[in-house]
Amino acid sequence: MVATLKKSVYISGALTDMSEAERAELRAFYDDIGNVCKEYGFEPYSPHVYGDPKNVAHLNPTEIDRIDRLAVTQSYLVVAYVGVPSLGVGIEVELAHHSDKPVVLLYENEKFAQRRISRIVRGNPAVIREIAFSDYADACKQLRAFLAEFKKMIRSEPLPPPLRV
Repeated sequence: MVATLKKSVYISGALTDMSEAERAELRAFYDDIGNVCKEYGFEPYSPHVYGDPKNVAHLNPTEIDRIDRLAVTQSYLVVAYVGVPSLGVGIEVELAHHSDKPVVLLYENEKFAQRRISRIVRGNPAVIREIAFSDYADACKQLRAFLAEFKKMIRSEPLPPPLRV
């Protein structure tokens, strides 16, 4: 029997320091991103499901760091929404860089035009694509186009030879 390796996508986005209405809107957006990833055969990892500061409040900071660090380093790709400033997202993008994981940034056209998107996150060497969008539906449409390309790129990736003991 051949095991099938799940190719995961880490979905990074702000979770703290916002109103409940903003949280609900962003959580729905992150869920939509996850559903787009599933359409292309990727398993989404969404921190708002596994470590949301309100819904999973019993996890301490060290546990959250360990869980999310492991999820980033085991992913094939990080999709990071950077339209809302977040220290956690910046850390996750840097973790991706140090783990040789590619990153796709998502942000609103309007915020980019107003120079409200961090240049340091945009300049991170792990960033392979930036998606500037008009609304969340447009972001998902552009992400679909990217994932179709990305999936072709990794489809022929050979498995390493087995270790000899």
